[in-house]
Amino acid sequence: MRQKIRLGVMILTLAMLVLPLTAQASAVGHFSLVTGQVELLKQGKIPAIPAKLQDGVEIGDVVRTKSKAKAQLTMVDDSILTLAPESRLAIADYQYNPAKEERRAVVRLFRGLVHTVVNRIIKTEEPDFIMETHTATIGVRGTSWYTLLGPNYTLTALPSGKLFVKPNVSGVQGMLLHSMQFIQVPKPFLAQVLTPDMLRMFERLMDTGLTESGSGFGLPTSGKGGQFQSPLNLPLNPDQKLLQQTIPPVLPPQQQIAPPVHTAPAAQPFGT
Repeated sequence: MRQKIRLGVMILTLAMLVLPLTAQASAVGHFSLVTGQVELLKQGKIPAIPAKLQDGVEIGDVVRTKSKAKAQLTMVDDSILTLAPESRLAIADYQYNPAKEERRAVVRLFRGLVHTVVNRIIKTEEPDFIMETHTATIGVRGTSWYTLLGPNYTLTALPSGKLFVKPNVSGVQGMLLHSMQFIQVPKPFLAQVLTPDMLRMFERLMDTGLTESGSGFGLPTSGKGGQFQSPLNLPLNPDQKLLQQTIPPVLPPQQQIAPPVHTAPAAQPFGT
């Protein structure tokens, strides 16, 4: 009898130790769209496995889309991350407690183009949804935006809402973007007007990717700030690596200083 009691206690103790590990490894989102060849690297490790609709994603997982592929993740807080072709994104951290209205989400974009929609606004003074890239850190509480990576820059476009962008350089202050603005980090670190044509271009790139789009940025018309004309085509070679793409700077080197009317307000507390 005593042996049975001891065995029961051991099983109960083991279960108590295992349950937290199981909870820690629980899914924080799932694939709500899979088109083409989409791969999931569990905990960021190879071999990659083909992603399927409704498959779960956990903290530490990496999602990558191949050429002509597209993926969408719906997270536990109803935020939506859509990856364009030839993109790579990691779920670095994702904590969400609806009862306490608490969230801490950190995702890392390594490559490509991502459209992010943060639907639930948590009552907090600081951004609770963070996106990290090789040149910038982006923080929001609730909005939608596009993030595009180049070899040495991050371009962030904000159709509506507010978004805080900070270069990954010590001593450099961040900037608060407003609706219909975009910015390139690290330079030119100036807020520019996001035109309807540019917004439609981002929507197209979400389906085509960068290497086959044939679309790109143009140079601003003289005296009109960040309004674009005369598109400069990206390379049409589908085999060219995404990180070899070079999108021209928003402003030519001799015009790095934008008119004050097009600059974003000085950095301020996010809640204002």
